[in-house]
Amino acid sequence: MGLGHAIFACLAIFLIVGVMVFQARSAARAWRKSIAGGDRGALMQLLDATFEDWRRARPARGMPPADWRALHTASPVAANHRHIRVSLLAEPDVQVVEGQRVEVQSAQEVARRAAVRMVERLLYEAPYVSFQAVQVDVLTEFRDQDGTVTTRCLLTTRTGRDVASYADWDHGTAEEILGEWATREAEGGRWPDPDIDALITVEDAAAEAEAHEALRSGRHTDGTKDGR
Repeated sequence: MGLGHAIFACLAIFLIVGVMVFQARSAARAWRKSIAGGDRGALMQLLDATFEDWRRARPARGMPPADWRALHTASPVAANHRHIRVSLLAEPDVQVVEGQRVEVQSAQEVARRAAVRMVERLLYEAPYVSFQAVQVDVLTEFRDQDGTVTTRCLLTTRTGRDVASYADWDHGTAEEILGEWATREAEGGRWPDPDIDALITVEDAAAEAEAHEALRSGRHTDGTKDGR
C-alpha cells in the first residue's frame, strides 16, 4: 500500500509539472506570435512587466549604487518587434567619505556603464521577443539657481544584435564596448541629440501600430464575410 501511494504521488506530481510546463510554453508561443505579428499593445504590456521585474531584482554584486539607480529609471521611448529605444537618467556617483559628500565618479561615467548594461538586458534578457537592434539614450538633469530643471543628453548609443554579439561583456570596459557601437557623447558643452538618426521614433512606432490594426481589422472583416 505504501509503495502504491508513493507511485501514485510521483505520477500526480509528474502530471502537474507537465501541465505547468505545457501551459508556460503555450503562453510563451502566444506572446511571441502576438509580438511578431505587430501587436504593439502586447509588446508594451510585456515591456512594462519586464522593466518592473528588473526594478525589483537585486543589483549585481559590485555594481555601483549610481548605476543601479540609473537602470531603475529605464523607460521605453519607442519599440516594435525588431527595434527598441530606451531612455535612462544618470546622476553622479556621490558617496560619503570621511563624513563628506564626495563625487567619486561623474554622471558621464555612470551613463556609459548603465548604457552598456541596458543594451545587454534588452538584447539577451527580455523574454518572448528578440530585438535585432537597440538604442539607449542616457540623460541627466541640472537644477539652476532659480529651481529650473534642465534635461540634457549625456550619450546616445545604438547597435545591432550581430555587432553586440562580439562585445567583451565580461572584461571589456564601458568605453571600449561603446567605441564599437554607434555612440555619441556630450563633449565641451555640446550635447548629442538622440532624435537625429534615431533607430526608431515614437511616430514610427505609432504608424506601424496603426498599420497593424488596420490590417487586422481588414482580415477580421474578410473572415466575417467568408463565414456568412
